[in-house]
Amino acid sequence: MKKINLLFVACMLFFMTAQSQNDNFAKGSSAVNVGLGFGNTIYGGYNMGFPSISASYELGIVEIPMGSSMHGVISAGGLAGYGGSKKDFGYGTVKINYFLLAARANYHFIFHEKFDPYAGIILGYYFGNSTVDYLPGWEWWEFSETINGPHAGGYVGARWFFTPALAAFAELGWNVSIFTVGATFKF
Repeated sequence: MKKINLLFVACMLFFMTAQSQNDNFAKGSSAVNVGLGFGNTIYGGYNMGFPSISASYELGIVEIPMGSSMHGVISAGGLAGYGGSKKDFGYGTVKINYFLLAARANYHFIFHEKFDPYAGIILGYYFGNSTVDYLPGWEWWEFSETINGPHAGGYVGARWFFTPALAAFAELGWNVSIFTVGATFKF
């Protein structure tokens, strides 16, 4: 456990001291988001079992001029996330765990050196399973199911850069979760 903690601290220091061309996202910039999410998007109507966790990577690929003080950057990358949900049906509680792999693309509205608002889309596939914790008297009914399927969505988000390599981010929409917060490491 100490080795994992030491590795995590070393990675954080590396990303925080990495040099970048400016304080914001640009063509050629790479960023990793690590976040916690709230609200279930895989099975709507189910309660959140626990916060989802996600990590995404993006690379700025195209810069689009939008006037003298504003421009846009299109980024592409990928996302991996894990989440769960549950619902009580009276005979027991259905629990769902899922893992999502998706491609993601964002459009960044660049007009401030530290603020990075963006809108994006994801397209991916989720893998999971559902099980039931039965109440006494219902144990005779066995239920377990593998759940897989496509997942697509759109979201809006924003980052605030504290240093050229470290930002806080928040996203709202149909992603791994409805609301995700976390840290961005730019390099």
